[in-house]
Parts: sequence; structure tokens; C-alpha cells
Amino acid sequence: MKKHTTLAILLLTTVVMQSCKKSSPSDSTDTATTVLFNDYLNGVLWTPKTVNATLTYNASAQTKTFTCIATDTLGTGKIVLNLSQPATTVDSTLMVAGYTDTTYCKPLYYTIANGVSTSAGPIKSAYINITAYDAVKKLATGTFGFTQLKLNYDGAGNVTSVTSTSVSAGQFNNLPFTFIKK
Repeated sequence: MKKHTTLAILLLTTVVMQSCKKSSPSDSTDTATTVLFNDYLNGVLWTPKTVNATLTYNASAQTKTFTCIATDTLGTGKIVLNLSQPATTVDSTLMVAGYTDTTYCKPLYYTIANGVSTSAGPIKSAYINITAYDAVKKLATGTFGFTQLKLNYDGAGNVTSVTSTSVSAGQFNNLPFTFIKK
């Protein structure tokens, strides 16, 4: 267990250190920038090429839904975080809290082939924690993780195997979002 924790810390330190920069060539101090979005997909560090987030208020459903879509550098996979909250006010606020109920908390990993996204399976467990939220600047910070299980069948309809997809230690930091009213 300690070996995996040490490896995870080393990998995260490497990602942060790679984003350090000097303010000028003569400056001897480095300033680290925070990672915008990353996680571990089946134990391997996954950092997307593109990340887009929205908060949508739906008047007829009386909900606010925070959606974040992150696509990998090869365009072969994406993570979609969906978090819904009951809402009666039309504003860009979102409650700072932890969510584990898969009725409202619906993160998923998709593989992409020939422009078609395919879910890695139904959610077995999930969490999304909103740890900081700025409605004025429209920035969200939080953590996430989830597991999906997919049953694989043979031609006769018998289950031949189970494929598990695990996303762990996910984080988004000061992620800009767009507010939409429907």
C-alpha cells in the first residue's frame, strides 16, 4: 500500500513540477501552477487535452447541473462529470459539499472510436466533492472518483467476463465554467 501511495505522490509532484516556470530568464525562483484537471484511470495518470465545464439551470426540472467534459490528448477517451442539485433560484451558485448518491452524481468514462463515444459500463460507485466554488468568477474546485463495471457476453448471451474501469484521485482546480439558463 505504501509503495502505491509513494508512486502517486511522486507522479503528482512530477506533474506539478513540469508546470513550474520562471518569471524571467534571470529569475532563480520557480512558481508552481496548479494542475487544472487530472486523475488516475486504471492506475495510470490521465491528464486531458481539453476540459470544458458548464453549470446549467433548468427551470422546468428545478435543477442545476454541473457538467465537466475532459477529453484525452489522443481523442480516444473522455471523462464526463455530471452533478445535479435541486434548485429554485436562477443563479450561478452551487453548494460546496460531497456527493455520492448516483441519482445526482453521475460521472462516466467513455472510449471514443471513429467519433462514437461508448460508456465503459454502468456506475458501481461514485463521488464528486465540490470543495471550493466562486459564483462571481465562475470557478469550481473539487475531487472525484468512480468505478464502472461492464458485463461481457458470448454469442449465446452468457456472461464471459467483467470489465472494471476505475477512475481515482481525480481533481479539478479553479476550473472555469459557463452558466446557462434553460
